[in-house]
Amino acid sequence: MKMQLETGDVPLISAYGPGLLAVDGTDYRSNILLTATRVIEDWFSGELDTLTLSHFAAVLDPPAAEERAEILLLGTGAEHRFAPMRLAAELGREGIALEVMHTRAACRTYSVLVNEARPVAAALLQIGE
Repeated sequence: MKMQLETGDVPLISAYGPGLLAVDGTDYRSNILLTATRVIEDWFSGELDTLTLSHFAAVLDPPAAEERAEILLLGTGAEHRFAPMRLAAELGREGIALEVMHTRAACRTYSVLVNEARPVAAALLQIGE
């Protein structure tokens, strides 16, 4: 799937497919975390149920306050899987809404929210891709 949007300096997902995520034309074959200003490669490599708040430090404490996300999309790979309930509660206490979906849907949703200038970040897993 190819995508194309014009949104300034926000990293944009330019393609997604089995085992591949492309952001601004650069291919990534590992799990990535997208923030308002950067792509963090290999940010997580464990099982989904081992995700903790500390894995999202780049979202919780960005370089500039105006870059802080209010929505965090978690793409869980080829299939929708549930994240640990404690994670949604912990992020909620930090003022960040967690939305969990399969990675293809997370890529589409991220692109729509970025185009609407919404404060969003995306944690994209390639499990089962």
